[in-house]
Amino acid sequence: MRYYGEEALGLIETLGMVPAISGADIMLKTADVKLISYENIGSTLVTVMVKGDVAAVKASVEAGAAAAAEIGKLTAQNVMPRPIKAVGDVVSVHAIQDDDQDAPQERPKAMGFIETFGIVYVLEAADAMVKAADVQLVGYENVASGYISVLVEGDVAACQAAVEAGVKAVEEMGTEVYSSLVIPTPHPDLKKITNIYDIESLLP
Repeated sequence: MRYYGEEALGLIETLGMVPAISGADIMLKTADVKLISYENIGSTLVTVMVKGDVAAVKASVEAGAAAAAEIGKLTAQNVMPRPIKAVGDVVSVHAIQDDDQDAPQERPKAMGFIETFGIVYVLEAADAMVKAADVQLVGYENVASGYISVLVEGDVAACQAAVEAGVKAVEEMGTEVYSSLVIPTPHPDLKKITNIYDIESLLP
């Protein structure tokens, strides 16, 4: 989606993907804003950007920043009431693919996430998650600098059990889970982000 600076711009930035996803979900649920950009900018930093009127964007950013900070590290947040067009051009470089607005949307399944350091640990987590509950492993992301995440989908109880099992498996290997998250009812627009990490689309 192209952004021209026509509305206020709200941003949160986090260390790792999972806090950013948590923040994005709450941002979209809190106020009448639109997800416009999402970017893994490198060195483990991930940025979510929304647009809307100034009051809505402020409320959205405050809520999203608080949600992200609850489960991980928030590195920055900002509201730009009237960004210049050139800023809009930079934002548009990282634009989210806008789905067909007229297409019927399926009821989103619950989502479960684990983020840790290194593929050895995240594969152990993924294996434990799928063995522990009736969930499907649907996504994987290497944010950079060793931060790696996996995403499962299923019903709420299954996702909760899967994430608990995945966290336990990683901790039993002697390392740390950076962040974990279960979203019982994801905002439909989160799919615009998680589809980027769909394993089927990542396979050669």
